[in-house]
Amino acid sequence: MEAHHGMLIRVQSEWNGWRNAEVRFHDLQSVHWLQPDQAPHPLLHSYIFCTNLVTGSIPHNCDPASAPHPLLVCILKRHAMPSAYAELARSAVEQRASPPTGRVSDQSSDMERPLVNP
Repeated sequence: MEAHHGMLIRVQSEWNGWRNAEVRFHDLQSVHWLQPDQAPHPLLHSYIFCTNLVTGSIPHNCDPASAPHPLLVCILKRHAMPSAYAELARSAVEQRASPPTGRVSDQSSDMERPLVNP
């Protein structure tokens, strides 16, 4: 994963939506497979803190007093470099094999924050 550490990855708020943002590879947390309603198959999803968006925006109610907020985002294969997507897919398989903790680690402050909609 070190090779992709600072790479920008495009994420979307919904698998079939048009709103997207770019985030750093290393800021993606709890990468997992999820099949949203009406999606043709499971897609990669991850949590990202709203303060880690580099470009673009993911709509959410952002109260600065309680920020940062974990956001569920979708990672589409066609929007990612093949080697980065493969690494994320491997991470999702590993995530499925290990028991969930229900928490996301904020790497910038080493604090753990509860997940929203785990």
